[in-house]
This record gives sequence, structure tokens and C-alpha cells, in this order.
Amino acid sequence: MRLSVIIPAHRSHAFIGDALDSLAAQQQPDGLALEVIVVADDGTDYAHHFTAARRQTLECLSATTGRIAAGPSAARNIGLNRASGDFISFLDADDLWLPGRAAALLPLAAAHGAAVCRMAITALDAPGTPKLTPVLPKHGHLSPQDSLLIDGGFCPVYRRDCITHTWDEALDFAEDLLFNHVAVVNAGGLFVHPQPLMHYRIRPDSATHHMPSASHRAERAYAQMLSRLSPASGETATLAACLHRKRRLNAAYLQAWQQEPGLHFEQFVRAISP
Repeated sequence: MRLSVIIPAHRSHAFIGDALDSLAAQQQPDGLALEVIVVADDGTDYAHHFTAARRQTLECLSATTGRIAAGPSAARNIGLNRASGDFISFLDADDLWLPGRAAALLPLAAAHGAAVCRMAITALDAPGTPKLTPVLPKHGHLSPQDSLLIDGGFCPVYRRDCITHTWDEALDFAEDLLFNHVAVVNAGGLFVHPQPLMHYRIRPDSATHHMPSASHRAERAYAQMLSRLSPASGETATLAACLHRKRRLNAAYLQAWQQEPGLHFEQFVRAISP
């Protein structure tokens, strides 16, 4: 059995080593190979990060989009095309898997098709213990509809047969919402492990957190996704309702940020969550 982890990399040399070390430290079940695919999207070479120590536990591949700033979706699609795993996951270059994440989620992904864990959130290079993020407040099995209520990013491990689609390269924000939704629908739901086995690290200069442009990009992306949906019925109606809710949440966050510059989206969601 093989787990492929795909990492898009854009100006990530300063911190991608931490991400690779977090994968190299995974407790791998017997008979599992862990393949990591780094896809450069900045015209540089990341192969030198595949040190001998990391190669002892990782099968390392490097690829490139062949462009500069083609976007994470383009990079993930190239990685997905190269991946040979029975299971697939995606990791941003500034985030970390905690020891035991692969061992905990793989059996759940095998049984349920899609599995994820709660996450801890911290600023990049911040000292101290990270706080739990509220993006996955529940654990256990979530229906595809309930998984749409998750506010914020989440990074499941998928059984390969649940990925029958590619990342939408026309979207430059919230692209993970659509990709994850299709995969979770294919899996029949999402199983959430109760432990925080991943660190989601915030960089204020990242596209996701650089305000107010992040909020404006989110609004454009939600409007773009809604414009593509066919007449609302069934699953389409559920997705449309989710996008309308996220637009309202994004607008409320922008207003809160204007009153408190520096407020992160995850902090805002935690503050308003029951």
C-alpha cells in the first residue's frame, strides 16, 4: 500500500523542510510506503530538500508546473497525475503533520473513503502551544452535507478511488471547497478523527490570510462558483446554500477585521462559534 502526499511549493524554501520532516517522522503501518511529491510553482528546484535523512523514510519526487505562479490547483493536478498511491493527501508547504497522523487516518480512509483529523493552529514560527482551531468542531462520521458546514481548510486522506476529478485551475481562492466536496460525496461522507494531528500554520503574507485582499478574492470565488451551478436542486441546492452562507460569513469577517486589523479568519470563526 502506498500513500502519496502532494505539496505545491511557491517561495517555500524557508519552511518546506519542516513539512518534509513532519512526513518523514510519520509512524508508517507495516507494508506502507509514503510517497511525497513536491511540485514547484516558482521556477526553482526543490530537490535539494530531499536529504538523505528524509529519503530514509520517504519516496521523494520533484515536479514543476513549468510556470511561475500558475497556482496551487495547477501544481496539485500535476502532483495528482504523478502520484502512484492507493491513498492521496495534500499538504501545504507551511503546514505540518504530527507524528501518528498517517497511522491514525489510513485505516479510517480505507474503511470510509475519506478521513481527516482536527487541527491545531499557530502562527508560523510562533513560540508556545498552538490553540485548537474550530474548523472541525465535531468528530466521527459526517455526511457530505454536514462536511459543507466546516469553515476553513481541511486536508483529508482519501482512498484513491474517491478522487475522480481534478482541481479547478480557474479558481484562485476556495478551490479546496469544490475539490473536497466532490471527493467527500464520492466517499459517502467524511470521518473526523478526534485528535489534533496536524498543525495549520498561519503566514500573514500568504494569499489565504493577507487581508483585505483575501476577503475580496473569497467573494469573487464564491460568486464565480455560484454562477456555474445549474438550476438548484438536490446536491446542487445544498452546495449553493453552502456558498451563500460562506459569502455571508466572509462579509462578516471583513467587517470584523476592519474593526480589528490582524484578526485571523480562524480566530473570528472560533469567536462566533457556539
